[in-house]
Amino acid sequence: MNDTTGDAINVDSQLYPALIQVFTIIGVGYVAGQLNLLTNTQSAGLSRFISNFALPAVVFKNLVNIQFSSVSWAFLASIFVTKAIVFFLTGILTGISERPRNYARIGLYAIMTSQSNDFALMLPIITAVYQYTHPDYQRYLYLAAPISLVILNPIGFFLIEIQTRLDDQKKHPNRKWKRGQLIKKILRNVLLNPIVICTILGVVFNRIFDEHLPIILDSILTPVAQSFSATALFYLGLTMVGKLKHFHTHLVITVLILSFIKLIINPLLLRQAVYLLVKPTNGSLNNTIDYSNFGFLFGTAPTAPSIIFYVPDYDVGLQAIASTGLVLSTILAGPIMLISAKMINLRTLTSDVTQEYEATLQKTTYDVSCISLFCTIIVLIGFCLRHRLLRVSCIHKYTFIFVGLQMIHSIWAIAVQYVQQPLNDTSNFLLNFGKYFCFYYFLTHSSMI
Repeated sequence: MNDTTGDAINVDSQLYPALIQVFTIIGVGYVAGQLNLLTNTQSAGLSRFISNFALPAVVFKNLVNIQFSSVSWAFLASIFVTKAIVFFLTGILTGISERPRNYARIGLYAIMTSQSNDFALMLPIITAVYQYTHPDYQRYLYLAAPISLVILNPIGFFLIEIQTRLDDQKKHPNRKWKRGQLIKKILRNVLLNPIVICTILGVVFNRIFDEHLPIILDSILTPVAQSFSATALFYLGLTMVGKLKHFHTHLVITVLILSFIKLIINPLLLRQAVYLLVKPTNGSLNNTIDYSNFGFLFGTAPTAPSIIFYVPDYDVGLQAIASTGLVLSTILAGPIMLISAKMINLRTLTSDVTQEYEATLQKTTYDVSCISLFCTIIVLIGFCLRHRLLRVSCIHKYTFIFVGLQMIHSIWAIAVQYVQQPLNDTSNFLLNFGKYFCFYYFLTHSSMI
């Protein structure tokens, strides 16, 4: 519970349409990929348009219009410190746990946990939550992007290229490679990145145009920039097709750990870094708290889809981890962003703070449970249509059990909303007994599947 200023604003009218819009477009892209409506050449062309034209236009247009005098550099420093900690922590843990040591895995895992899908997925959510209270927060997405692209990612690229050279040397012992050529190649790739170029140009022309993009340039860049969001989300759905084919225990554990670091550890660290670095203004903590809440929501952004292009072509296992991690991170980010945005919207200076908190928490629980119930029903229908898998695979059997338990929990959470409160002790006991009996009955009888 954090103190902030201002009255509570109902963000549901902006947040839910934004989430529905984002994941619907991703779903359309996924369906288009499943139906093979786009060839590989067409998908590659769409990717090049997004990375070479649409996204650079978005970055350049917004950087030219940013008022740097009002930017909180302490908040940007918090983002840099957090990303660096997560990057090197992931690399160290990977280096300790992976045997034999693989530098490509160290570099790729570090990039997966530090580079976020800020523009395509996070920008609509930030806009929905902060467009009335802090519309200036959107600019930090453009200012934070170079932290990964220019500073941290080259370290990961260097490790990936080292492993590529080591593997090539095993195949061709007489072939030698020079470190200078390797560093030159990485620096060239970074400096020729369209986003990096437009970031530098945006800062330069921000000074030249006095923080205001000329009307002629604005009329040219705006249509291109507006095309980015839909095409990027559609392409994200395309990249998810066929990424979940190679499931095994090591892959699942690795992907879950990476997703946990990206979606849970990263926002928590960023929130604490903001508390340490962003100083109170005029003796009030409201500014620090607002930035810390924004930092937490910003930190919940899933892994960027560009990571699948960083994997060496010959490393099939690493490709499976990168693609599966992208899919799982994006799916898990949805409910995490929803809950985070709802909790950030709490205001605690009113006299009815407890009731407001409980009402918001109950409504969020109800909304998430409805979505969860719909999804679990679809999964259970899929299991019923392929019931043979339950007999030959322990993983599918226990997945079926957990999905069933989740469905019961969702039904219970929805039903509780319609129970009149307060209840006496006997009624509470009966309700709790019914809940645990359902869990026990399903768990014991599922073992006979």
